[in-house]
Amino acid sequence: MDKHNRISIKINGKEPKVKKEQQETPEFVESEKPLIVIENDEVAAAQEEEEDDFNWVLPDETNNQSSKEREIPVIPIEDLRQTKTKGSINSSYKPKFKKKKGFQLFSIKQLAVSIALAVVLGTGFGFMILKVVGDVNAGPAENEAPSQPTTSTGNPPPAGEDKDTPASNQATLELESLSTGIIQGGKFSSVESANTTVNEIKAKGFAATAVGMDGAFFVIAGIGTEQGSIGGIKDEYKDAFPEFFAKTFEVPGGTYSNAAKGDSEAIKVSLPVFKDLLSLSSQAFGTGSIDNEQLENVSKQIAVVKDSKADNLHDGLKAFQTELEAAFTQLQAFKGGDAKALWQSQQSLLNAYQAYNNWISEIK
Repeated sequence: MDKHNRISIKINGKEPKVKKEQQETPEFVESEKPLIVIENDEVAAAQEEEEDDFNWVLPDETNNQSSKEREIPVIPIEDLRQTKTKGSINSSYKPKFKKKKGFQLFSIKQLAVSIALAVVLGTGFGFMILKVVGDVNAGPAENEAPSQPTTSTGNPPPAGEDKDTPASNQATLELESLSTGIIQGGKFSSVESANTTVNEIKAKGFAATAVGMDGAFFVIAGIGTEQGSIGGIKDEYKDAFPEFFAKTFEVPGGTYSNAAKGDSEAIKVSLPVFKDLLSLSSQAFGTGSIDNEQLENVSKQIAVVKDSKADNLHDGLKAFQTELEAAFTQLQAFKGGDAKALWQSQQSLLNAYQAYNNWISEIK
């Protein structure tokens, strides 16, 4: 055999290392025993041909060597051994396939979108069902409302009528504007500021109250039938509150349809008494006395006011009548010589004026 034609087998892609002692044959062997070496070479060649069950394809030492090697598939030596011994590939060998991450990610997104759509559609459908059921339940009540009787007389209630007050107890009330002369102690944007000034005036022994009108709160420190009748009251404030001034104050009148019949009858007898008491009290500051005939006339009217009082009257109107009775009693005390009772009559009349204004504003 030509020692230049050497076969190289790579195991797991590496060429085994052979000791130099085995590769190099001493020269004296050929010279001393040439026959034995030739014989051994021929026997070895024969054994290799018998044991070789498959043909080795030796690479051709030509220029096409690289192209032929690319055409021959590379088979691991372990698979060749298993094929030679068992005739088939080992069953324990399982090829590993890589999972496609893109497909798995798409499935998770698709599941999340499906769940979100199911929640949104389910919620919307539920609200739609509730709306339909609510409309169905509300329908009969609205249709039945016009068939309910409104009053015992069968006539529809007038516009603006209080729903809690029966129509048979309603009365149309015509009231004239109530014009009075007052001592104004201030004008404020809040009731707290107005009440602070009121308390300061009362603390010095005078009379005062706060009345709300047209979005403002007025401090009133004296009242009479007209501006000319309160000159004596204004003189009382010269030293303590020189900035106070007299003016005409008016509570607007008009037609009121929300007043009860009892209120309508009570105000008709109470309002004239209020004006007479204003005249007696304000004039007493100028003259220092009260006319007996006028006081006797007012006493008769107060008796009528007491008879008109009833439990079903408006709270504002009840307070109005109560303050009128108190003012009359205080004027009687002043007639008897109690000087302080005159300021007390002014305070009762101011409280009555405030109650009247509140009552008017509530029945509009």
